[in-house]
Amino acid sequence: TNQFIYSLVLITISLGIWSAFHLPTETDINAYNLASNKDISAYKAFTDSLSKGKDKYSIVILEKQTGWETLSDFRVLKEITSFWASQSGIGKVSSLVDLDYPKQGILRSRTVPFLDLENQNRFEKRVEKFDLFQDILQKFLAENRKYTLAFLETSEGISSQSAEAFEELDFSNWGIEIHYLQYDLIQKELESYLQKDTILLGAISLLLILSGFYFFTHSLKGLALITLLVAFNISATFIAMWLLNMSFTMHMITIPCIIIVLSFTDIMHILYFQNAFRSGCETDRDLRQKIISEVKKPLLLTSLTNIIGFVMFLILADNIHLLNYSLASIIGVASAYFSSRFLVIRLMDRESLYIRRTNFQWIHAVHQTVFQYLLQRRKLVLSTFLVINLLVISFVVSTFKIDNADKDFSISNANLNQGKEIVEAEFFGRKQAEIFITVANGTIWNQPILDKIQLIENEITEIFEPLYINSPTLIVKRYSRYTSGGQAEAFFVPKKLGKRFTRDLAKYKTSLGGEGIIATQSDQARIVFGFGDQNLETLRGKYAKIRNLLAQKSSSEVSFELAGLQYLSDEATYSFSNKILIGFGVSVLFSSLFILFLLKSIRTSLGLLFVNLFPIFVALGLIILLEISITPLTLFLLSILLGVCVDDSIYLVTQSKHKSNAIHILPIFITSFVLSLGFLSLSFSSFTWVKPFGWIFLIGIALAYFLDIFILMLFLDKDTSFEETSDSSGV
Repeated sequence: TNQFIYSLVLITISLGIWSAFHLPTETDINAYNLASNKDISAYKAFTDSLSKGKDKYSIVILEKQTGWETLSDFRVLKEITSFWASQSGIGKVSSLVDLDYPKQGILRSRTVPFLDLENQNRFEKRVEKFDLFQDILQKFLAENRKYTLAFLETSEGISSQSAEAFEELDFSNWGIEIHYLQYDLIQKELESYLQKDTILLGAISLLLILSGFYFFTHSLKGLALITLLVAFNISATFIAMWLLNMSFTMHMITIPCIIIVLSFTDIMHILYFQNAFRSGCETDRDLRQKIISEVKKPLLLTSLTNIIGFVMFLILADNIHLLNYSLASIIGVASAYFSSRFLVIRLMDRESLYIRRTNFQWIHAVHQTVFQYLLQRRKLVLSTFLVINLLVISFVVSTFKIDNADKDFSISNANLNQGKEIVEAEFFGRKQAEIFITVANGTIWNQPILDKIQLIENEITEIFEPLYINSPTLIVKRYSRYTSGGQAEAFFVPKKLGKRFTRDLAKYKTSLGGEGIIATQSDQARIVFGFGDQNLETLRGKYAKIRNLLAQKSSSEVSFELAGLQYLSDEATYSFSNKILIGFGVSVLFSSLFILFLLKSIRTSLGLLFVNLFPIFVALGLIILLEISITPLTLFLLSILLGVCVDDSIYLVTQSKHKSNAIHILPIFITSFVLSLGFLSLSFSSFTWVKPFGWIFLIGIALAYFLDIFILMLFLDKDTSFEETSDSSGV
């Protein structure tokens, strides 16, 4: 039987490693949208009617501290533009110096360079009127004129050879610093960090946990068994994910941690009881039966408690990534339960020694002394605990704010971050939102409708202070300027649109920049605007203002709807974060109700409720004080801490059902100490927001241990003893 089990474990680990390397990794940040599948599908259906899709491109960001001001500055830009246009794999290159500026003449249309680099006088006249060409400059030149952009159409991205050749031209003599924004490289870098974090943090965590286990047990055999079974459970989860065709996302970085925690906790208790009972049993079968009688109920209940939380996520999630996360977590928890219950226990025999160290008397003595001290002041301790509990909960509730999920993807020391931050801060904003416009009869080229759109844009400017706005009125203004012979002052919506004017708008809307903005039949359109980063609470207030305005401006003729992938994600982030908190509450409530059913004690049930919620609220308080954004990912991490708290509580209360009043604290002590050590691995994460969680978990687990061992015991039984029992065999 043992050979079969070990063969099964090794085969599963081998297949798990193969599956892990063949799991697709989701690195497109846009794909991490938390909106429901229905909302995303509706958004794509609308936008597909407006656009044929965007070409792939990379951006070269040219920084000049003294600003892009003089003719010589822009001649250098022309040289740079020509260089990139000559590179293999690069299609059209767009920059401020190669733009054709259209004008309608008396007999025919003509184009002239937007910047005439051959004529000093014409160049200076154009520069003097830069402020009147914001529709052009917002894409190419920052308001402070320190940055200008060159857009490179390329399906393969910028090659390293081209980048090296460009650097050899050495534009530093002109005071020009080069940055790149290449979305495929950002995705590759995110994938690299995601893979590295998953492997590195898992390896460091497992190493620290196993080192801690060996320190307490001095057993290489126990070490090997735990390593194999943890690897088996993680591998089984990866195999299931591969079979279900799941993509590995940022949310799943916590799944190996959850599996390690549950596996180690369960196996530690099994090994403890194996060592405690082995000398008193005549056969291996008797030993296994005795172990099962001790751990069967807590194994099942700890697993069910964790699964119920994730089932709540599964039920409440209407997004594919959150659905996959919940399902993968359930698979991981189930694997940890079945391997402990049906594999590890079957490997137990009387001859094996998994815990060799025997000098633990000091641990029991310290616990007994502390407990007796607290027991003598039982009413004071419990009342103080409840008061502190209420104070911490009040602080968290009053300051708790859910924030944007996109901050979770900030990578520390990432080479490509600088270019991305410049483009977001100076050109397009960190956030984008859209307003969908649908005309019931006729087209968007209707004076009353355009007037409404202008009023909406004015409100957007007032509320969001956007870096850019692209809309149907922009198309009208451009055409008005074109028909006036290119006069910058003619950039406005005419008070009256003639039939020929509206006919030409429909005809030339694409060349005027209407692709992605105006539908083919001109009966649908959208306003797109970008703005700076803001916290979610502030942002949702601004969204509400715009929604109210749109409701007022909508009529039977035209409807306006606030939309956009980031808007949908922001609203879904807030909604799903609240659902996660509901899942937490349901998990703890289930545990409390079970204790009520098991012990027929409301006092004990309430004690378990407060004891398990308090470390979570303390962790949330630390997150708030450290100014870490509270997002679904940070809440997912807290689900691990909740799992540790609830598991220890269940093991304790199930022990209290025994006739003996002795509490087996050793496996709980070792588990808590070792896991808190293991979670310090989070401090090595590449993601800025993850790093502090190493210390938050250390504090949370230490607090949970103290509350479980002492405060919960005060709720349970006045006569609780921490002395070793006679059947412990020296453990």
